[in-house]
Amino acid sequence: MPPAPARAERHRRSPDNAGPAAPPTTSMPLSLPRSLAALCTWAALSTALAAKPADPYPRLSDNTAASQNLEVRKVLHGDVEGVFAIPRTRQVVAVAGGYLWKFSAQGELQDSMREPSNLFTSGVAFTPLFYIDWVFTGERQRKAYGPPLNGNALSPTELWATLDKAEVVEFDNTDTTAWAYIWKAGKAQVMDITRHRDQVDNYCNQRTHSAEALRWKATCLKDYRTRPQAWKEVEPEQFAGYSDSPPPRATVVGFDRRKYHLEEGLGGQLFGATIGLALKAWGVPGGLPERYWFGDAHTQLHVGNEVVQFKTFVAKARGDYRFSDMRWWDPAPSMPGASPWFTQHMRTYMERSGEAALLPYYEKDIGLYVVRPKGTGQPAATQGLLPDWRPVFEGPETRNIAVTGMVEFAALPPAHYWLRDPGKSKRFEGMGPKVEVRPLWPKLRQLPTALQLQWTTSYDLDITMLRVTLDADETSSAFNQLRSNKAQTTPLELVVQVPDLKGTLDGMQVQLRSGSTLLPLTKARFSYVMKPPAEKVSDHALRGVLQTATAAAKLPGAAGLPAFLKQAQTFAQDKEHAEALAPNVTAAYAELINAYNGQKDFKAAGLLVRHYLAEVHPHIGHYSKDPGQPYNITVIASQTLAIYAQLAPQDKDLVPAVMATLIGPKFDPAKQTNGTLMYNLACYYAVSGDKARMLEAIAVARRLGKPVAQFEQDSDFSGYWKDADFLQALASRP
Repeated sequence: MPPAPARAERHRRSPDNAGPAAPPTTSMPLSLPRSLAALCTWAALSTALAAKPADPYPRLSDNTAASQNLEVRKVLHGDVEGVFAIPRTRQVVAVAGGYLWKFSAQGELQDSMREPSNLFTSGVAFTPLFYIDWVFTGERQRKAYGPPLNGNALSPTELWATLDKAEVVEFDNTDTTAWAYIWKAGKAQVMDITRHRDQVDNYCNQRTHSAEALRWKATCLKDYRTRPQAWKEVEPEQFAGYSDSPPPRATVVGFDRRKYHLEEGLGGQLFGATIGLALKAWGVPGGLPERYWFGDAHTQLHVGNEVVQFKTFVAKARGDYRFSDMRWWDPAPSMPGASPWFTQHMRTYMERSGEAALLPYYEKDIGLYVVRPKGTGQPAATQGLLPDWRPVFEGPETRNIAVTGMVEFAALPPAHYWLRDPGKSKRFEGMGPKVEVRPLWPKLRQLPTALQLQWTTSYDLDITMLRVTLDADETSSAFNQLRSNKAQTTPLELVVQVPDLKGTLDGMQVQLRSGSTLLPLTKARFSYVMKPPAEKVSDHALRGVLQTATAAAKLPGAAGLPAFLKQAQTFAQDKEHAEALAPNVTAAYAELINAYNGQKDFKAAGLLVRHYLAEVHPHIGHYSKDPGQPYNITVIASQTLAIYAQLAPQDKDLVPAVMATLIGPKFDPAKQTNGTLMYNLACYYAVSGDKARMLEAIAVARRLGKPVAQFEQDSDFSGYWKDADFLQALASRP
C-alpha cells in the first residue's frame, strides 16, 4: 500500500474541538423521560460531531467526484489507445487492451468486441473474402460482399463522385490489380479500379494519434480529397489545456506530497551531477535527470460553468504541476452535445529506475473517465428490487479471449456484459509492469428474460453465438428464494455452463448461485444463433495463410504487422496445429525482425519481439523436432541484441527479457551454429562488462567464421582492444 502523505503543502482549518454546551443545572432531578431524551440528544450530537466529513477532493478512482450538475465517472480501467466518435449513432468508441469499447455519448458501455484483424482506420475490417462492420452495425460476424463493381470505365473525377456516395471507402492493390472497398448502410462491395492502380497507396501514413498508437491499415487514392468518414477520430489534447488559450481547463489549489522522485534513480542523479554537467558544459544536447515531488493534486476541472473537484497523482517540478500522463478527449466538435472524456495513463519509460515504485500511488486511477450530467450513463437495469447480480460463463478455455454477451429484460434495453474475462497477459522478467484493461461492470437489479453470448477460440475464426431463453416464473422464484436466504452473498451469479465449446446443446445448463447454494433453472432453453465452426483446415493451407500475412507485414511501413501478429498468435495457441506450424511461425518472426532491422524500423522490430516473447514463445518454444525451430529462435535473440542501441527507451527491457527467455541459464555456446548470435552475445557481454562470457563468445564466433577485423572495428570492444586475453581470443582459429 502507498505510504501516508509525507507533508501537505496546504493547511486546512481544523473544525472547532469544543463540544456541546453542558445542560443547565437544576435543583430538581430530571424525570426519567427527560433524562432519556437528553441522553439520546447527546449521543446523536456526539455521533454527528465524530462523523468524518466527505472529502471535497475525492480520488479519481473513488468514482464520486461531482459538481452541482456534472459527475466524473470511470468507465474503463487500463491504458486507452484511441477514441472515436460515430455521429450517426451518437456513440463513442474507445480502443484499449486489444478490444473496441462502444459507449453512449454519456458513457454507458453498450458493447465490446475483440479488435479484428485487417481493421482499417475507417473502422471496418476488410479482407478479400469478407468484411466485419461491427463498429457501425453492432454485427460481429463475417459478412460476404455484394455483387462486384467495375470502375475501370470511370475517369478520376467520375470515380471520386461514385466514392463520395459511400460511407466508408478503402483501397488495396497488387502488382497488377487494384480495387476499392465500398461500404454503405451495412452493405459492402468491391470495385475493380485496376485502371487507377498507380494512384492507390495502401500504406498511407495518416498523421493521427491512432496511426501511431494502433498502427491500423490506412489507405488513400491520389488527389482524392473528399472521402467520406463514418466515424471521426478524437485527437487527444493536453488535460490542463494550453497555455496560449487561457483560462486553463484544470487548476491545482492544493498539493499533498507523497513521494520524492529521482529521475533515473540515484545512479542517474550522480551521473548527471558529475559527467552530465561536464557534457553540458561541452555543449552536448539533452537534459539532465531531474528530482521533484509527486503527490495528490487537489484539482479543479472547469467544464462550462461547472467546477468538478478531485485528487489526482501528478508531479510538481519547477513550480508547475505536470499532468503529462492525462489526456483530454472531446468528441463534441464532430458530435455536438456529447460529454467530454479524459484518460489517466501509466507513465512512460516504466523500465527506468524508480518508475515502478510510483505505480501503486496511481494504478487505481489509470483508465477512461467521462464527464457527464448527473444521473446519466447508467443502464436502466441497474435500478430495481432484486439483489445485485451478474451473469457468469463457465466452460473450456477460450485462449485469452473474453466471453461477452447481452442480458435482455422484459421492458428495458439490454445490458452488455463480459461473462468471463480474457485472463491476465503473460509477463516475463524484465518486461516491466502492465495494467490489465477491464471495464467497470454495474450490478444488475432487474429480472433477466434471456442472454445472448458469444465466444471464439481464435482471433481469426468466426464466433459462436448462443441464446439462452429463461422462464420468467422459474427465474423470479429462484431470485426470491435466494433473497430470503439469510446466508446469501451478493452479487448473485447467473451461471451459464457450457461443457463443450464446439459441441451440441446437450449438457448446457443455467444455475443461480449464491456462495455454495446453486439453484438450477431447468426450464431454460438453448439455441445457437451462430453454430460453432466445424470445418477442418489443413496445416498446408494454414502455412499459406501465414506466408501471405508475413509478406504483407514485410512491406515498408509495417502496416501489415498487426494482422500478422494476430495470425501468428492464433496459430501458436491452436492446440490442433501449433506443433506442426511452430517452425513456420518462428521462421516468420525471424524473417520479419531481420527485415525491420534492415529497414531501420526499430519500433516495429521491438513490437515484434515483445509479442513473440509474450504470446508465441510460451506456446511453441519447446517444440524442437524441426532443426530450423531452435535455430530461428537464436536468430530472434541475435537480432534483438544487435539493435539494443537503437531501441526506444521503453523497449530497452526487451534485451534482458530475451536473455532470460531465449538464451537462458542452460545455453551452451559450444553447441551453437549461429555465428551472428555469438558475435552479438560477445558485444552484449562486452558492453555489460562480463569479460569471461565475452571471451567465450568470441572464441565460438571465431570458430563459426567471424573475422578478426569485425571485432577490431566494433566500438563495443574498444575497452578491450589492448587486452591480452581479448587478443588471444581473437587469435583462435576458425
